[in-house]
Amino acid sequence: MLPVAYFDRFRQAILSLALTKENEKYGRAELICPRFLLFSQANLDVYYAPFHRANPTARVALIGLTPGWTQMEGAFRAARKGLASGLDGQRLFEHIGRTASFSGPMRKNLVAMLDGIGMNTVFEIASSHSLFDTSSHLVHFTSAVSAPIFRNGDNYRGYGPLLLQVPKLKEWVAEKLAAELASMPQAVIVPLGRIADEAIQFLKGRMGDLEARCLAGFPHPSGANGHRHEDFRRGREQWSSQIATWFSRTTNKILMARQSVL
Repeated sequence: MLPVAYFDRFRQAILSLALTKENEKYGRAELICPRFLLFSQANLDVYYAPFHRANPTARVALIGLTPGWTQMEGAFRAARKGLASGLDGQRLFEHIGRTASFSGPMRKNLVAMLDGIGMNTVFEIASSHSLFDTSSHLVHFTSAVSAPIFRNGDNYRGYGPLLLQVPKLKEWVAEKLAAELASMPQAVIVPLGRIADEAIQFLKGRMGDLEARCLAGFPHPSGANGHRHEDFRRGREQWSSQIATWFSRTTNKILMARQSVL
């Protein structure tokens, strides 16, 4: 996740975007352009998007590969409208996260999988859909690289080249993602898809607690992932047991810490 200082750097560029009407979206040329470009390397272009929400008390961290075009556009639209309505700081970043993170058709698939391993049960909520609404205080949304990456204008899929073979992207994972996860020690980590999982595996040698709290092998919820149903079926029992154990352990620690204060 980029520091909040980046938002200040791009604030005026965001404010220069036209306010969209209902159901109107920004075009690619408005956002995939030089003024929002962070850097280019290995035939990949990495752009800014206003994802800055920090949630150190999160109980679950959902980690994608990188925001795609749908999430990028939604984040800018939410940021522009949020600023226009008077939101700023963490209130604005929370609004952007709830609106744009894992948006589009894959959100429905993701909710179904989280409910399928009992995430809603351990949180005592009707559905994991609440994580994007009334229960958003429980979740942290992020990506292995929390900036949109494009190759020839198309969403980067994590290969050709592989994420960890690109020096600046590997550095991002080693520094920014590692710091982000370290800031939320109570959160179970759900890497969505093989490339996000590889990023977490890369960090395991640097962060000793990742093994216990990472749902390794969790499938990406995209409808384009034709193996997600079979992969989910194979890992469902293991992940259900893992989150039940993790939440039992961390809940007890939280209760003990509260009692020591009283």
